[in-house]
Amino acid sequence: VVTVRDTDYEEEFSCKLVSPNEANGSDAVSLQSPIGKALLGHKVGDTVTFEAPGGVTTLEILSIE
Repeated sequence: VVTVRDTDYEEEFSCKLVSPNEANGSDAVSLQSPIGKALLGHKVGDTVTFEAPGGVTTLEILSIE
């Protein structure tokens, strides 16, 4: 479970990174999705940027459980 802060909207949210067949579209996010690929391999304090359907998104990683 990764907790992040969207730097554009100053909103925090958590998501569980899972395999593509376990993703359910709400709090479980596929490792193959744009956000999953961006977060994979990073650590707390890192900032990641990725292309989302709504445009470029930047997230700061707050915690990893």
